[in-house]
Amino acid sequence: MIAFKFLALGAVGPFTGFAWPTPTRSGPGAWVEVPPESVPNRGIHACLTDDLSFWLDDELWIAELAGPVQRSSDQLISSRGRLLQRTAWARDVAIELGKACTFKARDAAARVLQGNGRATDADRLLSCSNLVELKGVAREISGPCKTDSLANLAGYVADAATFANVGEVATVTYIVAEFARASAGATAAASERAWQGRWIAERLKLPQPDARAIV
Repeated sequence: MIAFKFLALGAVGPFTGFAWPTPTRSGPGAWVEVPPESVPNRGIHACLTDDLSFWLDDELWIAELAGPVQRSSDQLISSRGRLLQRTAWARDVAIELGKACTFKARDAAARVLQGNGRATDADRLLSCSNLVELKGVAREISGPCKTDSLANLAGYVADAATFANVGEVATVTYIVAEFARASAGATAAASERAWQGRWIAERLKLPQPDARAIV
């Protein structure tokens, strides 16, 4: 089945240091295999669209998994896999993602503030047009009282804007998912992660994996 795999620069596994065989003019990269009996403790790991933001790295590859494919909480595991094509994922796309996530959280925080009688704070957040301005305003709103749960939501926005501004996108996606958890619960956090993955897929026009192949 088609899946996705983030790798470090040079198609290197970020956790294992394994250098994946890359596609050539004649076809896909060579198959990489582990003994089937080693799965799921060891195996070939990739992911579906909704899980992409858990694994952000330098390169994003379209991969193919063969044989039985199992799913864990945020990844796929198989005994055979190969790289088919490198996508257009690059630093500028990652920076776009970080900004999109941050302003989405800004809008969500504003809605919560508006719904709880804090229209002035909500309007201040919504008036921000760039990350530096948003960081400053959100920090001012969150600063006066650490026990103010509504103001603390603006603290998440300030943190996201801080890391988005310096391109630390994996940190941004985590913070924004935790913001969703703090404001609306675990289901909202999962939905945020799925939205992040779909943003990547739509921005890069990725193929849609067929999840029916998962056992």
